[in-house]
Amino acid sequence: MDNKSANRVNMIRTTKTFCQNNTAATAGITAFAGELTKVKNNLVLIDSLDILILGTSTGVTLDTNLLRKTMTDIALVCANATFAYAASVNNNTLKALVDFPEYKLNIQKKDEVDDTCEGIHNAINANQIAVTPFGATPADAASLLTSIGLYRTAMQNPRQTIITKSNAILQLEQTISNTIKSLLKDQLDRMVNTLKLSNFNFWDLYYKARDIIDLGSTTGKLRGTIVDNNGNPIVGAAISIHITSQAVEAYHGTTDADGKFNISGILPNDYDIFITATGFQPQSEINVHLSAGQEVNRDYIMLPV
Repeated sequence: MDNKSANRVNMIRTTKTFCQNNTAATAGITAFAGELTKVKNNLVLIDSLDILILGTSTGVTLDTNLLRKTMTDIALVCANATFAYAASVNNNTLKALVDFPEYKLNIQKKDEVDDTCEGIHNAINANQIAVTPFGATPADAASLLTSIGLYRTAMQNPRQTIITKSNAILQLEQTISNTIKSLLKDQLDRMVNTLKLSNFNFWDLYYKARDIIDLGSTTGKLRGTIVDNNGNPIVGAAISIHITSQAVEAYHGTTDADGKFNISGILPNDYDIFITATGFQPQSEINVHLSAGQEVNRDYIMLPV
């Protein structure tokens, strides 16, 4: 993604992490956790779209299980809101179209669940204005459609529409904009404003996290490759970056089909780097310093379990 988009995504990620680390402050606001979960799900979509943009739609490695979970989470929000609206007007036909509790989605076959989610999207899309007061916005419907496309792309199912690189660019910008406008400005910001008098410190730090910082000259980058002991690239290895001695993850990345990773927008600090991959022994590197504008290159060799 370009520098402007990276700046906005870093702000979204920083805000999400701050809120997750301070849940006690918002515990009394019932709706806050649900809206924060929507932000987290949209970040999964943003990261997946960015992977497509950096590569190609064929051969790109996306996390199918994570995308299925994200897709069904968003679908449940849309289905429940649409069902509530349908019940309020005694529309039994519409209720039947969206009557999919979590367990029903979880037990569906991997090549069927996306069709069910598409049916939920079509139902909410046809009734969006009426459904909005019941808890699902047009931005939620848009996120659901994007998640369906990403899941189908990850599945590489030739009968389904997959997201091309050009479409990914458009959907990336839409998802970023919807997250900032619909979830942050219209939801979380308003709820946090109710705490200004009772918890000024949280309110102040929240809005500092919400500042969009130009990352071009103020952050660093970590990039490199991860291979096995025979030199073969390891696809889908997870790179978790923590501020040194802190348990909370600050940045995250995964390797592509060539075993390469590229994590940008890292604020200057000392970091611990943790590498994990299915079937391999975990690795870590402690107290790695990243400076503003610095690019750190690391190549890791992982041994089988």
